[in-house]
Amino acid sequence: MKARTDTKEKIMELGTDLVESIGYPSLSYQQISSQLGIKNAAVHYHFPSKESLGLEILNTAIGSFEKMISNISSLGLWEQLDTFFKSYRKHLESNNKICLIGASASDYQELPESMQAAASEYLVLVKGWFVELLREGREEGVFHFKGEPKHKAAVIVSALAGGLQHARLVGNLHYDEIVEQLVEDLKP
Repeated sequence: MKARTDTKEKIMELGTDLVESIGYPSLSYQQISSQLGIKNAAVHYHFPSKESLGLEILNTAIGSFEKMISNISSLGLWEQLDTFFKSYRKHLESNNKICLIGASASDYQELPESMQAAASEYLVLVKGWFVELLREGREEGVFHFKGEPKHKAAVIVSALAGGLQHARLVGNLHYDEIVEQLVEDLKP
């Protein structure tokens, strides 16, 4: 049973990597099986359809995000923000991948409905976390910004996802400059 679990985890890891680097529409079980040195049947055993794999990738990312925010909830607000920015930047350190939210948005019309719903849920979750962080930060005088927290959260989430995509074109410094400006815009 352990070998099946290891294989499933390897399929998930490679599937996630491929979605973040080439997109869901370009993902194929043949790529996965050949890169892992397994038969296509082994991929189908764990994920009967490409949709089931894609949905599991998104649901796993949602669970990982929820775990991360739970783990950092005791940190100061700036530390929570910094931790998120650093976790997001890791995409750039792995061959200029983009986040699953950005990849899902780019491929939205080609995603099955179940994946569209999961991707939307993921974005709503991340944006909601930012809204609460910003609201609390402004109330405590830690963050300063004009407008509503939900609007500022939308700007931040969009800037980060877009920054990862644009970094593919002009280099990782572009993403770092975006984060630096977002931080500056929140300082009291």
